[in-house]
Amino acid sequence: MASENTIQNFIHNLEHGNMQNVIKGAMIAVLIIVLFLLYLFVHFRGFANEHAMDQAQIARALASGQGFSTKYIRPIAIWKLTDSGKGVPTDNFPDFFNAPLNPLVNSLALSIVKNKWTMTPKDIVYIGDRIIALFSIIFFLAAVGVGFFIARYLFDTGFALLACACVLVTDLLWMFSLSGLPQMMMLFLFMVACWFIICAQRAATEDRQSAILLFVGLAALFFGLLTLAHGLGFWFFLGFLVFVGINFRPLGIAATIAVIVYAITISPWLVYNYQTCGNLFGLGYYIGISGGGNDELIMRSLNPHIQGSLFGLRSKLREGIIGQVTELFSFLGLNLAAAAFFLSLLHPFKRAETAQFRWCVLLMWFFAVIGMSIFGVENVLGANQLHVLFLPIMVFYGLAFILVLWHRLEITTPLYRLIFLILIPFLCAVPMLLRIVSGPTAAVNWPPYIPPVIAVLGEWTAPSEIIASDVPWAVAWYAQRKSLLLPDTVRGFNEINDYRLLGQPIIGIYLTPVSGDRRFISGIMKGPYKEWGPFITRSLNFKGLPFRAVLPMPKDGETIFFADRERWNKNKKAEQPAEKAPE
Repeated sequence: MASENTIQNFIHNLEHGNMQNVIKGAMIAVLIIVLFLLYLFVHFRGFANEHAMDQAQIARALASGQGFSTKYIRPIAIWKLTDSGKGVPTDNFPDFFNAPLNPLVNSLALSIVKNKWTMTPKDIVYIGDRIIALFSIIFFLAAVGVGFFIARYLFDTGFALLACACVLVTDLLWMFSLSGLPQMMMLFLFMVACWFIICAQRAATEDRQSAILLFVGLAALFFGLLTLAHGLGFWFFLGFLVFVGINFRPLGIAATIAVIVYAITISPWLVYNYQTCGNLFGLGYYIGISGGGNDELIMRSLNPHIQGSLFGLRSKLREGIIGQVTELFSFLGLNLAAAAFFLSLLHPFKRAETAQFRWCVLLMWFFAVIGMSIFGVENVLGANQLHVLFLPIMVFYGLAFILVLWHRLEITTPLYRLIFLILIPFLCAVPMLLRIVSGPTAAVNWPPYIPPVIAVLGEWTAPSEIIASDVPWAVAWYAQRKSLLLPDTVRGFNEINDYRLLGQPIIGIYLTPVSGDRRFISGIMKGPYKEWGPFITRSLNFKGLPFRAVLPMPKDGETIFFADRERWNKNKKAEQPAEKAPE
């Protein structure tokens, strides 16, 4: 009889008690392990984003004791240093384009595999790519952990487990984890900041003034760290600041504390930028103030003419907002629960903190959209795509709204309820399931990257030599060589090369489909690479340039290396000039 009671109690706990949450938690743990193995070891093909490679090579410089220096050199950076009277260094070129926190964290990851930094032609996925992706996944899972506590406080434990499952099966979040971009670290920082905002709200409900200021200050600290991870974090802080100014009494004091803490947190970066290039905001500032110009051309110019205008800014805002709203569902990972967040704004949640916090989320999202419109969002997995940071919080509110609608249907059949609760995460997981079913499409991210081929350039050149390229971020990361972004004009290239502005001559040009896979007339002959048309079209016109050796490279000659001599020919002595290519 006692055993029967024990079994009945077990079944009761399984269906209604704590055991139900234990099983849900165990299932989520298994889900995490399976997804971790699938994405990191099956679907990972290395980095595909230029900003990820750029920040990774800066991280490697940090790990090797070279400070915030870069091997990826933009012509505009040369202009800026010269224009500010700082002088162009000939050894370690300082970076003042990227926010510092992601390279700093990645340097810790890379220090673990310091003896494996050199990529060989036999490596398909660079060990540096994989270790950075691993750290990013850890940040993602930590962010989901913080999200669990947020969802549990705003709603309840069972809901939090279901909501976190909906977040974990969102393919976009895993793809960002593998991208090498700072989004997953930013997601963690953002979730922690949100937790402190909720703590401040709770303190306000309990009328604890000192606690309000403490939690507002802590939230501001994490928004400062968010900005140090990506400059667009400033726009998140603006939305938070408006919320604090409206909701916390006495008016102005909490907002003042937030501004002070935030300013102190980001000030080292601003001071570094000013000391390095004479501008508090570095090179990214010029993309923001350009009146809708081509950002690529701005970075490639040795003598940029940047003209900002109210009309240009208005045009960028209009086009940016329209583009983001049009693609919003994609930016939210095609997650139905996240999309339902905007409908949840119409529902009067009974709990004060729950009802109030969603307006804070909306404010931060609104200001983030403005920032992304000004600086541009390239694509769903772009460096400036920050909608993804709102995805977990939006899932919490959207899922809550969906469950409220289900409850109003008054369907009490347990089987139907179970099917419904399974259907929600299944629909959120559709993009992930399609990726898993289809399998990896290729071993590398071609076009335009074949990392082992790029790594060979490092074997053909000395550490002090410089290669110009249309993918200098990849050359800097995989070949570990200084690489100049191909200037917008041949004259600019010759000026850098002839006057030894970087301390060394440029020994070659490496071109890929980035410049070659364009429309012949509009993209090459009349586009941003028009002066390099003979190189891109393989016309081999070397007039005025010091290159006489040519090597078509994989894949099928779609990449090509122009060099001062046949460096790939081991039978030729280094000092022997290469055969002259036809002009």
